[in-house]
Amino acid sequence: MGTWNAFYVRAQNSDAIAAIREKFRDAEIEPSASFLGVRMPDDAFEAPETDLAALSTRLATDVIWLGFQSTVDAFQFHHWHSGRHVRALVYGCFQDERTWERVEGVPELWEREVFFSQRELNHVLKHAGSDSERKEVQRIWRDAEIVAGRMEPGLDSRDCCHKIAAHYQFPHYG
Repeated sequence: MGTWNAFYVRAQNSDAIAAIREKFRDAEIEPSASFLGVRMPDDAFEAPETDLAALSTRLATDVIWLGFQSTVDAFQFHHWHSGRHVRALVYGCFQDERTWERVEGVPELWEREVFFSQRELNHVLKHAGSDSERKEVQRIWRDAEIVAGRMEPGLDSRDCCHKIAAHYQFPHYG
């Protein structure tokens, strides 16, 4: 079992740390080459979207929320750029397990590799019930299509977050 709730600010200066501390006083902050990582408590699973958008606006930079709960494969990813919410992905968090609940914005570069691997496609095809279902799954993978209300592509929330963290080189992820 595991839970991870954190956000990451593309900045490396005292102004960014001060801005984070204003709203998240007790947060654990760790820097890396490109990001400040801010670990949140395990029970803070719902992304504080308004606060993170304001932080992104104030610092005119990227702010990314990343969270998972491995027992139910719940997953969240939010990305703001200069206050604009450019991507929101919520899977199995608040409504239905193993279902895409929210899909907004433009797909990120890492999404095809993380969500649409050939290995996962082979697994899904193996368990497809009909030729039409197999064709639809192949189309979803070909188009790298994520749609709210759909179960495919499924995911392993912990593995998914590890891959995203590696893509961005987030600090203190684990």
